[in-house]
Amino acid sequence: MFKGNKKYYYILAIVFIGVIVLQYMQPKPINWSRTYLKKDKIPFGCYAIFNLLETNYAKYVVVNQQTMYDINNQTNDSSNTLILINDKIELSKLDLQSLYRFIKKGNTVFFASNEYQKALKDTFKIDTQFNWGTTNSSLDSLILKPSFEVKYVAPKNNFLKSYVYPQVAAESYFTSFDTTLFKISSINKQNHPVLIEANIGKGKLILSSLPDVFGNLFIVNHNNKYYTYTLLSKIKNNTIIWDEYYKTYNVQQKGIFQFIFSNDSLYMGYIMLIIGLFVFMIFEMKRRQKPIPIIKPLQNSTLEFVDVISHVYFNSNNHKHIAEETIQYFYFYVRKKFNVNTNEMNDEFYGVISKLSGVDLSDVKKLFSYCQTLKQAPSLTQYDLLELNDRINNFKQKSIR
Repeated sequence: MFKGNKKYYYILAIVFIGVIVLQYMQPKPINWSRTYLKKDKIPFGCYAIFNLLETNYAKYVVVNQQTMYDINNQTNDSSNTLILINDKIELSKLDLQSLYRFIKKGNTVFFASNEYQKALKDTFKIDTQFNWGTTNSSLDSLILKPSFEVKYVAPKNNFLKSYVYPQVAAESYFTSFDTTLFKISSINKQNHPVLIEANIGKGKLILSSLPDVFGNLFIVNHNNKYYTYTLLSKIKNNTIIWDEYYKTYNVQQKGIFQFIFSNDSLYMGYIMLIIGLFVFMIFEMKRRQKPIPIIKPLQNSTLEFVDVISHVYFNSNNHKHIAEETIQYFYFYVRKKFNVNTNEMNDEFYGVISKLSGVDLSDVKKLFSYCQTLKQAPSLTQYDLLELNDRINNFKQKSIR
């Protein structure tokens, strides 16, 4: 199978291996996606803060993959803090009702998002203004060049009063909120609020407009981690519920092709597989053997031969010969059908034929007498042939055998 095209397969294999080696040797680009997932170690993943919560800020950290309704129904005490960090937070009215009941029990809810939508926005009169950070400059510029700064209204420690964030971080702030319910805890350089808090029943609702500050980049490699540490100090409960159900980049919502296309190596492998299959089909389309000739099956030409001979006899006006052949064939039919001897035709013969065939005795005598008459006639006409044919067919139709 492969003998004729070995060189093509060798070339394809070399190209494939070369592409894999080049892909492996290339520096992997930084993934700036804002996933905020606990497993992601990219700049805007939350691997660092999740592990920080597990080790320093709570006895128990539980990952949530359920709705607000389920969270409220499954927590009976008041020692829980629900944390949701995402680029936008969108809750239904049912979610908000469950959230209210959860907070009123004495639990704390902390949301960090650039945008609050639907029920949250309408109920708390929340609106935000934000500008995405840039990822087009050099890495040094992204991390070192300042973009905006924030500070707490009433710092409780001796850390830096202002925290400056670089270009890569998205700047977002609250433009409106329910001032009868919320108080401002942190502002930016233009005095716009970036962190607001509200007491609801026995619990507390904390809203931040800066989800980027909880990314790995600012927890591990930046002095601004102290801004986040101060914010986390507000969490005093024993159990932290880390929500991943309402995340935009929830891994459970990704299909197989989304997963492949989001990974550069898998995507390149997928493209090479498609190219390889295409090349394989091109070379395999060639014929490998000589065309197999089509042999037509032998045809039964007996009927054609009879038809030709009969036309020859008929066109030559040799009606006498055609009649003799027809009578001989009829006698053969009688011998085979009724197992009788046609050499002696007498009353006993006619009686046997009539009895075996079921045809009236007089009709049998007339048929055989007519055959004898035609055999003895010197010449015959076309009408004689037609009459003979009609009588024989009539006998066969009446016969019961």
